[in-house]
Amino acid sequence: MDTRQAAAQTARELFEAHGAAVYRFAAVLLHHHQDAEDCVQEAFLRLLRHLEAGGDAANLRGWLFTVTANAARDRFRRRRRWLPWEPAHDVGIPPAELPDEDGRLKIARAALARLPERDRLLLALRAQGLSYRDIAAAARLRPTSVGRLLARAADRWEAAIKKDHGYDLLERHSNPGAR
Repeated sequence: MDTRQAAAQTARELFEAHGAAVYRFAAVLLHHHQDAEDCVQEAFLRLLRHLEAGGDAANLRGWLFTVTANAARDRFRRRRRWLPWEPAHDVGIPPAELPDEDGRLKIARAALARLPERDRLLLALRAQGLSYRDIAAAARLRPTSVGRLLARAADRWEAAIKKDHGYDLLERHSNPGAR
């Protein structure tokens, strides 16, 4: 099998393993199905080119999320710069169909949507299980700053929930090293 075929096979396998998670991540950042799909397509095309060129394959999952975060950031900037605001452009993605008997997921999503962009990005990357090093690369931060910024983002999210509803929805680890 030549390099191109091996790269294509690896990209296919990574898409099957991580494509849905990368799409959800892009959707959280962009709030539009089409933009999220475009970001995923762009990320996997870049992955294919990266593999064909013999790029580093040590941490491709982290690499994919970094590329997706950058593509989403670029797409968001272009959209904000070139499109005048119209109500038709503000159509959000309906939340995933998860059981929400008591409305806590809706409350948490609403509070998350009101956070600054960087806080949403950090929380979304951590929710995908990425390491602090990978989060730092995707968010363009120093690795030593990620823990502090992530904790602040979680605190702001918790404060937004408490402000609106007067109770704590987020579970906290009693052992900070367990994060």
